[in-house]
Amino acid sequence: MSDNPTDPPTGHRVTAFDLVSREPWAITPDMLHTIAAIARREHERPEAVEARQGRPLQNSRTVTQRGNVALVPVTGPVFRYANLFTALSGATSLDVLAKDFTAAVDDPRTDSIILVMDTPGGQASGIAEFAQMIRASPKRVVAYVSGNAASAGYWMAAAAHEIVMSRTGAVGSIGTVLTVRTNKDDGSVEIVSSQSPNKRPDFATEQGRVLAQNHVDRLTSIFIEDVANYRGVSVDNVLADFGQGDMRIGADAVDLGMADRESTLESLIAELNSTSSGDRSMSTTATKPGTEPGDKPVINREYLAANHAELLATLEHDAHAAGARAECDRIKAVEAAALPGHEELIASLKFDGKTSGAEAAAQVIGAEKTKRTEALANIRSNAAAPVPGTPEPPKTPESKGEDADAPLEERAKATWDGDKDLRAEFGTFEAYHAYRKAEDKGLIKVLKK
Repeated sequence: MSDNPTDPPTGHRVTAFDLVSREPWAITPDMLHTIAAIARREHERPEAVEARQGRPLQNSRTVTQRGNVALVPVTGPVFRYANLFTALSGATSLDVLAKDFTAAVDDPRTDSIILVMDTPGGQASGIAEFAQMIRASPKRVVAYVSGNAASAGYWMAAAAHEIVMSRTGAVGSIGTVLTVRTNKDDGSVEIVSSQSPNKRPDFATEQGRVLAQNHVDRLTSIFIEDVANYRGVSVDNVLADFGQGDMRIGADAVDLGMADRESTLESLIAELNSTSSGDRSMSTTATKPGTEPGDKPVINREYLAANHAELLATLEHDAHAAGARAECDRIKAVEAAALPGHEELIASLKFDGKTSGAEAAAQVIGAEKTKRTEALANIRSNAAAPVPGTPEPPKTPESKGEDADAPLEERAKATWDGDKDLRAEFGTFEAYHAYRKAEDKGLIKVLKK
């Protein structure tokens, strides 16, 4: 059982006109009358209407690629789903449009998307959701108004990051229309459950009209709130300056803040193709107090938080992830510069948040040199003073048969291995070797008897 107060009576044959009249429309009056007129041609077969209109029965849609710009057409009346009217009049079905738009967003060749708009509006159902898809796009979306972006068409255009007008393009017609059938003189009898007095309101009465009025007023409130949010203005601004249901053309629409600027489609395509793919500048609509509609905002964190929260969250997440990776790599580089005995220095450099691996290596090498210098100074300061009458020092290399050209260590080892008295005197080769190095540097003065 239907729960729509505008449904036809039970037992009544559902006609094409019933399908049109039961839906709220955000559309220009002329086009709604045209659709209703087509709907009343109930005696005609679709094929006959098709032949007269000269259009294919099945509606086909394509997205055109121009360089890095995808052109998505939004033409004719907008219906929620593909149907007879989309086939006959070259109209737009919202489900096909959403698929086309998603394909453009997902295409890696596409940097920017232009919605090429010439539409009087259409069924209100689903428009708010598609507008949210437009605003959430990670790629720049520009609504180019070549003819009209009226009613539901303007709802979609307002969600774009920028609205560009042709000189004769028109935007506006903000509002909702509901057409109802009041003639029940068809011989049928309708019995409505007593628990549901508003299920079949009589629109010929004041009470019935109030119910319908409340319905369209609430839908229009949502429409106006969305436009205000997308355009960065107040609801009062939309109510006062955005036509009150009328349309505004070209430069007039720009002056009122309903659009951003004028251009031609070809100039816009060339402009977007010449812009770096990394440029994701958003709407030029004023969003800060004290600015006028059309002024370019300062793109900072405050602006992104207010207008593009999802983009800001993505950027901050990526920045944090990149910072964490960089810090991890820095700590690993510092650890690679470690030397035994310098653990405390390495620990402090790892967590200071700034020292690079190369800087850490330089500090560790410097600390090691200092440590060795201090150790040598300690050895010298703690060495025992020569004692008079001590045994004669070991014989010179010449007297022991050492090779004068050999390294000191090799010469000392040869003498050590060949003199047991020397081994008894010094105890270890290391002690003797140290003695020889000191002697070689002139640090020891031997007092002979």
